[in-house]
Amino acid sequence: MATLLACSAQALEAEPPLIKEVTIIGTKEANLKLSGSGVRIDADELKKHAYSDLNQLVSAVPGVYVREEDGFGLRPNIGIRGATSDRSQKITLMEDGVLIGPAPYSAPAAYYITNASRVFALEVLKGPSAIKSGPHTVGGAINLVTRPVPIDNTAEIDLTAGSDGYQKLAGAAAYVNGNLAILVEGLQYSSDGFKRLDDGGDTGFERNDINLKMRWKPQTKLQQTLTLKLGFADEDADETYLGLADSDFALDPLRRYPASQLDRFQSEHRQIHIGHSMTLESGTDVNTKLYLNEFDRSWNKFSGFMDGPKAQDVLRDPGDYLGAYRILTGTTDSTVGDFTDLTLDITDNDREYRSQGVQFELSHRASFWGLDHRIDVGLRYHEDQVRRRHQQRSYLMRSAQVVSDGIERPYKTNNFAHTDALAVSVSNQISWADWTINVGVRHEDISGSVDNILEGTSIASDQSITAPGFGAHLQVTETIGVLAGVYVGFSPAGPGKSGADAEESTNFEYGIRYSTPTLSGEVIAFHSDYDNLLGRCRASDSDCDIGQEFSGGMVEVSGVEFLGEVEFALTDDWLLTSKLNYTYSDSEFEESFFSQFSQWGLVDKGDELPYIPKHVGRWQVALEGDRWSLDLALKYQHEMREEPGSGDIGSGLHTDSLTVLDIAVSRVVNDDLELKLLLRNAADKTAIVSHRPYGARPNQPRTLLAQVKYRF
Repeated sequence: MATLLACSAQALEAEPPLIKEVTIIGTKEANLKLSGSGVRIDADELKKHAYSDLNQLVSAVPGVYVREEDGFGLRPNIGIRGATSDRSQKITLMEDGVLIGPAPYSAPAAYYITNASRVFALEVLKGPSAIKSGPHTVGGAINLVTRPVPIDNTAEIDLTAGSDGYQKLAGAAAYVNGNLAILVEGLQYSSDGFKRLDDGGDTGFERNDINLKMRWKPQTKLQQTLTLKLGFADEDADETYLGLADSDFALDPLRRYPASQLDRFQSEHRQIHIGHSMTLESGTDVNTKLYLNEFDRSWNKFSGFMDGPKAQDVLRDPGDYLGAYRILTGTTDSTVGDFTDLTLDITDNDREYRSQGVQFELSHRASFWGLDHRIDVGLRYHEDQVRRRHQQRSYLMRSAQVVSDGIERPYKTNNFAHTDALAVSVSNQISWADWTINVGVRHEDISGSVDNILEGTSIASDQSITAPGFGAHLQVTETIGVLAGVYVGFSPAGPGKSGADAEESTNFEYGIRYSTPTLSGEVIAFHSDYDNLLGRCRASDSDCDIGQEFSGGMVEVSGVEFLGEVEFALTDDWLLTSKLNYTYSDSEFEESFFSQFSQWGLVDKGDELPYIPKHVGRWQVALEGDRWSLDLALKYQHEMREEPGSGDIGSGLHTDSLTVLDIAVSRVVNDDLELKLLLRNAADKTAIVSHRPYGARPNQPRTLLAQVKYRF
């Protein structure tokens, strides 16, 4: 089918310099001889289920796991190989090779992420090769490749509608005139929400996204390309952190308490990316990028009680805090002047983020000493900042309605954090006979400061890290390859350092790959030995200041990843494909300690870490014909601890195991029109996917969607 995606794929094939400009792996073929582990998922694969949830996209990659939060993937929590999934703060997130987090150094636990519907290809890089894509290299890097400018004029529209008032309108149009090409994309999607407030209020969201890309190839002796990307996105969501007591979840998992009726998340994101790539006569590729990202957000949300028990404690044992529980559920009106003040704390977490920088990449191929070398040099200067103004307001419960008490409250948080970082990476990929060896090193100098306006204090700090890495791949036979690697992982402490050193680890991996035209697979074992695990306080954590950091001491995380794929031609017209990925993970603290960090608390040596599932996997089976296709995706994630512990997970705070089946049926009507029917969570399985910050929250229930794509 001649779709815009197919046209864009042809553009990628036709113009190799663009691949080097926006990707960290490049092609699936390049992935086979990586001296580290990595996965690339292309456009044809991503469009099968048409997910608008990044959590679902990354479920196709071994070694990656998620903690769902809102059911729509508005705020992903992604972890890699033991690096915490909490707000994706311990992995490097990029869009087209550029850091995309609002403030990846000053405030990595932030909320913006590229809309999954805009992702053209997904790349996940782990192992020694990940040190090229810092700053967070302990787990790995995720690069979200957006649609490239095609080589021909084209236009496409995508209409989707379904359960709970879900609707999506996406469109793209490209104009090509000689050496100049322009691509404009628009996206709007929304839902009425699947949760139900007791008072019947809104629980849905709306997102808008518009982007412009330009490509100019001047007629010069050198082969070079100039690119410009402009983007704007906003969100208005009636979302909340407030979940349910387990007993209420069992009766109605989609319920929302009246105490959350004022919760609302609003944001705007703006970006400017300018790129230049050229190939010198020596064959050296040089890529330069200038980037600016701005993200402003206001989240007015339930944050607990002004002077009462912790909301998490109330929902964990509602019988012990009956008065507070009745306030949350709106069954009792607030009283003022009691020994315990159960006035509701609803705080507007208002923040302004900015990140900007310039990065330079050079790649040179040469042959000397009888060996083939590819030398890559990267240089990046980056600045980011966050301005926090958290305005606390107090409310009373009156007849199941949240009403202001009219009392003026001071800022809960008022600070400004800023970071400058200079990063240099050098690697040499050496090829000789059947060997591929990669030797590299990354160095970062980081300077940060935090100005606390409320306390009138200013704290500055400096960090530096030199992290080497080594990886090797041997093609044993035409179909079998083996790999091994070791590298130093790093995740910087925040500006001011606030009591904890940076997170560092020594990471190992080794495995085997098998590849034929119809059958391929790999098994890779990994081990991460942390010198210092770093925990970071967020606004929803109790008994700590936002950004405050805690040391978890020495930790070990080990596991095994499996990825397999098979193709089988049933007839000349029908193709059967199957893909399976599975990850086993094991973790433990190496020391006993007590921490004020609410996710740790009292830790005994040998306890397992929170939010690392022992088993996670995905099995996808597709039957594809010339006009029809059927695709089934069965996903499983084992229950996870939500607090350190050992033995039976069920004895402590934990999430549920969850198995979800997604079904996609596609019909190609003609070269320009495609119809798709999507059934998500076909068996309507319900599970507690998180108890944090406040109470049990559900996954998305059964959802039916219909999609129409038309190319003009």
